[in-house]
Amino acid sequence: HTVRLFGQKKDGRRKAGGASLLLPKVRKNPLIEIIPINTGCLNQCTYCKTKHARGELGSYPPDQIVQRARQSFEEGVCELWLTSEDTGTYGRDIGTNLPELLWQLVEVIPDGCMMRVGMTNPPYILEHLEEMAHILSHPRVFSFLHVPVQSGSDAVLTDMKREYNCSDFQRVVDFLTDRVPGVTIATDIICGFPTETEEDFQETLRLCHKNKFPSLFINQFYPRPGTPAARMPRIPTQEVLTFH
Repeated sequence: HTVRLFGQKKDGRRKAGGASLLLPKVRKNPLIEIIPINTGCLNQCTYCKTKHARGELGSYPPDQIVQRARQSFEEGVCELWLTSEDTGTYGRDIGTNLPELLWQLVEVIPDGCMMRVGMTNPPYILEHLEEMAHILSHPRVFSFLHVPVQSGSDAVLTDMKREYNCSDFQRVVDFLTDRVPGVTIATDIICGFPTETEEDFQETLRLCHKNKFPSLFINQFYPRPGTPAARMPRIPTQEVLTFH
């Protein structure tokens, strides 16, 4: 339970992934293998510290991920969970992409075992919707995707620097809902962002009512030190709790 930073991993001048995927692992759940496919982030969201903490995108090579998955199944794992700060960005720094990796992984999933794809932000999944629909319909892949919208207001999304609008998000939801039988779309909402108004909040409510997300994570805005949003005047907490 001790974490030590020995320095950032580099492949030449390019940032590489994090710790080696080949390191021994003690699984808290012996039936589930969690594989980080990339570290870092391409976004500059005004409320978030991920870029400060993890830096630029660094993707693991596909062969290392596939090798780790194959080894895990041989050790008795029956579920494979892919994680990262944003799975949709996978491979943009090494000349590949998320669907290409997922198809390679599907080939090594034994009968009776399943794979789950982790969180992706809307901008980076839009160009892969057709392929993602096919993958999420595969019998050995959970029909589940976590796509955080954060707000139903385009004005607030702009202030957050989320690099998409509500129409982009809705396109992802509508496409996958139409193409993937029984798909579950999970999303996140931040309440009380400094520039959010009552009307902005009502737009978020309308988005939630329209989609009736079966999994919805709601968080009150928190000013993380060093972020642009932390310097904005805050909405009083009591006010946030009152109309949210």
